[in-house]
Amino acid sequence: MSIFTQHKFIEKVKSFIMKNQIKMREHRSLLSIVLVAILFTMASCGKKDEPEPKNDDDDIVKFVDEYEPNNERSTAFLIELNTIYNAKIDGETDDDWFKIIPAHGSDTYDKIQITVTNVSTDLYIHMELYSSDGISLTTFGTTTKGQDLTYTFATPGVEYYVRFSGWDGYVNDHNSSGNYSFTVSNLNANDDFAPNHTIETAANSLEYNTSYNGVIVSMYENDYYKFTNPTPGVWNSYTFTLTNVSDDLYGKIHIYGSDKQELGTKGTSTAGADLTYTFISKDDEFYVRVSGWDGYVNNNKSSGSYTFTSVCNGNDDNEPDDTFEDAREITSFPTSVTGTILIDAANNNDGDYEFFKVTIYDGKKVEWEVSPEASNTELHFNVYDTNKTLLGNVDGNRGQTITGSMSNTSGSESYFYIKLGAFVGDNGNYTISFTETNADQIPM
Repeated sequence: MSIFTQHKFIEKVKSFIMKNQIKMREHRSLLSIVLVAILFTMASCGKKDEPEPKNDDDDIVKFVDEYEPNNERSTAFLIELNTIYNAKIDGETDDDWFKIIPAHGSDTYDKIQITVTNVSTDLYIHMELYSSDGISLTTFGTTTKGQDLTYTFATPGVEYYVRFSGWDGYVNDHNSSGNYSFTVSNLNANDDFAPNHTIETAANSLEYNTSYNGVIVSMYENDYYKFTNPTPGVWNSYTFTLTNVSDDLYGKIHIYGSDKQELGTKGTSTAGADLTYTFISKDDEFYVRVSGWDGYVNNNKSSGSYTFTSVCNGNDDNEPDDTFEDAREITSFPTSVTGTILIDAANNNDGDYEFFKVTIYDGKKVEWEVSPEASNTELHFNVYDTNKTLLGNVDGNRGQTITGSMSNTSGSESYFYIKLGAFVGDNGNYTISFTETNADQIPM
């Protein structure tokens, strides 16, 4: 309706009221209300064709997604794993903060994947990962507008934060905007033994001669396994192997005694290579740690999967024979015994000594000789009487066969002890043979 038409209409209303003012006096209040309403309506219709005033940028209410306000770490939106979220970088200065809590607790590692899809054609999506205390851990962004983004990282089960923004595809953050979708997934990369990343939480259900699959999810992770001695108090040999090693993993094996002190370690210098380590111990329990190093010096520098196999090689059939009380008895002749000295036994150390209790009949002489299998193993023995008093000793050279003899002219049956030790070379295998003859007669 034009301004001119409005004016004529208003004049007609006024004339009508004046001509009927006596009749309408009692209704004056009602007409006044009607007039005001009509005048207001006409004035509003008059503005409809006029241009709307332009608001300042500060007066525009910007679009926000359902997770707002989440422009700061303190207001980060807690997401659920394996769930799709649709969000928007609304304006170049906008940040979207989300809080991530992995599937496991802080005592184990998870592999987490952040996948960004459905990126607007004007948006260079950019993400930055933060620790629970707000320290920036890594930053990553696409170099093409509308490009999807995937980022995978290993983490213990503590809260993390991810910040999404729009950058310029090169260096500068806060330079683009648009919509995007994202999902945070737990890739379930860990093995069945987790959490076993400390010696206190070592997996203890493993059996010898069985293979198990393990994963070093993070380079900072260690896998611990606990083993028990099948013959407590006896020296035994164990072999541990890593096979099917991931291409990026430099495998390393560490051994710890029952006191949890490291006893030895061995690692590969080639990523993806198999590893074999033989360990000798008489501890009733011990620990094996598998980790990834750099192949040279530094521990905890690589990660990946592996197959772990443990074998108990045992000792010889004479065990236990490491003390006078456990000495193997020799009562008939000739007798030949094969055995193994697993670890250096010398100078009364706590090595793998072999004890023999040899019966010697009245009027008889017992002779023995003992030979090492390896040419670089050196044997030696001590001889003791029934009271465990030292009678004499023989110390051989590398690879040498050593001998001894005892005669009994006491008038009654007796016995003596042999304590056999070695400096072990390639191996500690030996053969000891006993023969019996008439005793040497003592000159009158």
